[in-house]
Amino acid sequence: MNKRIAAMVLAASFVLTAGCGNTSQKTEKKSSGDATATEYKAGDYVTLGKYKGVTVTLTKSYKADDAAVKDYEDTLITNAGGFMKDSSQTTVQKDSIVNVDYKGMKDGVAFDGGTASDVTIDVANNQDASSGSGYIDGFTDGLVGAKVGEAVDSKVTFPEDYQSAELAGQEVTFEFKVNYICKKLTADSVDDDFLKKNFHVDSKDAFSDYAKKKLEENNESEKTSDTRQLVMDAVNKNSKVKSFPKGLIAERTQNLKKQYMTQNGIAQDQWKDFLEQNGTTEEKFDEQVKKTVENNVTTELIFTAIADKENIKPDESGFKSYVSNLMSSAGSSDENSLYKQYGTSASSGKTYLQMIYRVNKALEFCVDNATVKEK
Repeated sequence: MNKRIAAMVLAASFVLTAGCGNTSQKTEKKSSGDATATEYKAGDYVTLGKYKGVTVTLTKSYKADDAAVKDYEDTLITNAGGFMKDSSQTTVQKDSIVNVDYKGMKDGVAFDGGTASDVTIDVANNQDASSGSGYIDGFTDGLVGAKVGEAVDSKVTFPEDYQSAELAGQEVTFEFKVNYICKKLTADSVDDDFLKKNFHVDSKDAFSDYAKKKLEENNESEKTSDTRQLVMDAVNKNSKVKSFPKGLIAERTQNLKKQYMTQNGIAQDQWKDFLEQNGTTEEKFDEQVKKTVENNVTTELIFTAIADKENIKPDESGFKSYVSNLMSSAGSSDENSLYKQYGTSASSGKTYLQMIYRVNKALEFCVDNATVKEK
């Protein structure tokens, strides 16, 4: 299955870190082919292992010491396009950062998505210098040795599994114009004008304070996320799902497939063409969706069983806040439009998110009762 498709299926599958479940869940019988899931209790399907008092060890450092802040300052500057023209350099070297315009040509005709201007490229790493996103193998090879102002070509072959069927496995030519060679800005070399324009600070000292605060916030968020993941993995490992409720996997598989199509703007009559263009088949896609659903439901059942055992109940105000955050992340204009992304109707989508919220509450309970060791 095309890796991009698989990644998008996974991205569409979960909200936050866990799935859903209720003390006694009854899913609606849907039209349009939804399977009917019978009423069930998670404890009938799960053998719980140790979930309270698990021990996990964080393997990364979350400190914002002087060295870490300095590195983060450089990262912020780079991500803000921290490169400037270096007129002293006139020839592209293997390790140059170079600004170019380019056009991709196949059989003498420019192809869609293959043209860009004012792009800053890291030649040595074959990637966009600011974002770090990589190019196909050989993309930058033709730039080495080129002079500023020159036009040069690079012949490359797209991978066989490339997302566009038109380009997969095809040889093309990228025509480059070298605009200038850059030098990379760092926290030491950056000027106040750049800092003011990109970070709204007036000095390097103010920028250091800004960077330290941002790094501390990011580290705290990452630490929380990593802890939750480690605890969830430990609890899942200690427990066992004996079987799945009848009809639930089929129902969720169909809902996730529908969700994927909706989020990517794919109509039913476009579906097979879409899959073919992305180098996969409906059978492979369905197989990946089912695997994702089974992984999700395994976590859902385990943490639902914990919520049942610990009598963890959802609170209305907390759920409203949860939904509000999801709406902001998803760009939804109202609650119903959000709910429809997670079910065949607004009602079923709301029920699903209520389940997810409760399972996350159970996960929080396990995290609060875990022993967390730090590096």
